[in-house]
Amino acid sequence: MNKEYGVEQLADPRFYLENFCKIKGKEAKGLEPFILKPAQLDIFNVLNKNNRVMIVKARQIGFSTCVTGYLYHGTIISQGVTSAIIGYNNDLTAELLDKIKTFYRTTPDALKPTIHYNSKYEISFPKVDSKILVLPSTENVGRGYTINNALCTELPFWEKVEEKMVTLEASVPVTGKLIIESSPGAVGDYFHRMWVSDNGYVKKEYGWWWNYSEEEVETIRKRMNNPRKFNNNYALEFLISGRAVFTQEAINLQRKSVLKVGDKVPLESGETHIVREEEGFRMYKPPQAGHFYVGGADCAEGVTGGDYSVAVILDRTNGEEVGFWRGHIAPDKFGTLLDKWGRLYNNALMVVESEAHGNVVINILKQKLYPSLYFRPARFDTIGNPWSDKIGWKTTKITRPILIDEFEQATREGTVAIRSKEIVDEMNVFVFNNANKMVAMESYNDDCVFAIAIALQGFKVISDKPMTQLNYSNHLPMSGY
Repeated sequence: MNKEYGVEQLADPRFYLENFCKIKGKEAKGLEPFILKPAQLDIFNVLNKNNRVMIVKARQIGFSTCVTGYLYHGTIISQGVTSAIIGYNNDLTAELLDKIKTFYRTTPDALKPTIHYNSKYEISFPKVDSKILVLPSTENVGRGYTINNALCTELPFWEKVEEKMVTLEASVPVTGKLIIESSPGAVGDYFHRMWVSDNGYVKKEYGWWWNYSEEEVETIRKRMNNPRKFNNNYALEFLISGRAVFTQEAINLQRKSVLKVGDKVPLESGETHIVREEEGFRMYKPPQAGHFYVGGADCAEGVTGGDYSVAVILDRTNGEEVGFWRGHIAPDKFGTLLDKWGRLYNNALMVVESEAHGNVVINILKQKLYPSLYFRPARFDTIGNPWSDKIGWKTTKITRPILIDEFEQATREGTVAIRSKEIVDEMNVFVFNNANKMVAMESYNDDCVFAIAIALQGFKVISDKPMTQLNYSNHLPMSGY
């Protein structure tokens, strides 16, 4: 039987699993061929190209089965491989072990690797000196091992998860595969912090739309009769434990507008713009003639590990985000960056927060004779808000609620179109604390939220249309002589 298949075919995990392995069917239908579904095929393609992968999934899509199969195949065809499949309790690990036993048991005898059971948590293949560890997430999980491949499942339910993941990440070399898959937990938990951080993992989402029809999911929705629970289990929404500033509907609306580098964007001219990044500045749309732009800047010290400096450029004409920059940079260099990109966007009105490091940025812009700087209102408690001679936005106890409330309204009503995932992610962790103050949850940033909210304040200063002036010559006195 071995001679009937080429080495390349046997080395292909999809070919091997679909042709030689079976899985337990649903509803007690017995064993059935392991035919990969679209979502499972997609994650196989991702795993073939990447070594650090995070998966947020809906219920009952079959990821534990397919990723377990992927690692099983990679273990038995290679020399000296140790794979670990780790769940949060004994029942889950027993279920994962049973999947592996089913793969092995249903493989034709001619292709079965020699097997040896060392314990109920380990299966070894002595001829290739490889093994699979199926472990609960105990205190010292992974310690003392060099693990070539690891699947960590349902991370939000692990106890002391941060300490365990530090150990596991040190145990899996950069050449090995570390896969984390789970349904979403709560905003603020360790899994969520990993999901929204820039940590080198490829992030993949597989909601109900990968596996269910509209009719099927509507039946599930009615049966659950709990929108919050349904959205968590099937629509990939992380649960929010505090009182959120931004509604989930507003966040979902804005997330639909998010773009990434390489996406194609149609322009008014009929041409197509490809989203690109230059010197860290992400250009969602190039400047267009006849459009007015506003830039918002939240400034930080520039120290790695501290707060970010963030710049957001909005199109005043339609409320669309067209440019974004975030990073750790010295304030004077940040001012130079704002000068460059602001001028490119038709001398965008630049609204800089005038606190601490922001004053350095404002001084740089003044030195460079930047042509369009924001002057803040003299008072917020008078009709008309007369403008002062002070440059920059100043966040105070009075202006902070105005700033956030007006941004929240714009996101909810869709009068602003956010393109940056970083902004939407920060909106998701922006809550009312115990003192009823609107802040980011502990260990999260809010620099992007403030940058775009500050930019939105600039909308009050400039019109979204050219200021058409009267032709004075039509109104001069007419001479009869």
